[in-house]
Amino acid sequence: MQVKLRYKEPTGDRSNLISRSVGDRVIPLEQASEDLRFASSVVMFGMLMRDSEFKGKTSLESVLRLAEQGKGADAEGYREEFIALVKGYGAIKAMK
Repeated sequence: MQVKLRYKEPTGDRSNLISRSVGDRVIPLEQASEDLRFASSVVMFGMLMRDSEFKGKTSLESVLRLAEQGKGADAEGYREEFIALVKGYGAIKAMK
């Protein structure tokens, strides 16, 4: 696939073109970056909460596993807070 992007500097009058080829390369999720794994866990959690038809075989366990793998340094503590939220949701679901 070829991706083309045109942009103009805020004070410029000429646009610049960036063109890149994107190959068909599959990377297992376990080898993806921490950011991608964490973002994927957030999306999966949203699909679970909405009971989306696209959730596939997603489970709270898989959401937590991915979130913990993608937690990284978490300087602000937001990722840990998300993990606690998912665990709390799981505890509430278990009580029903």
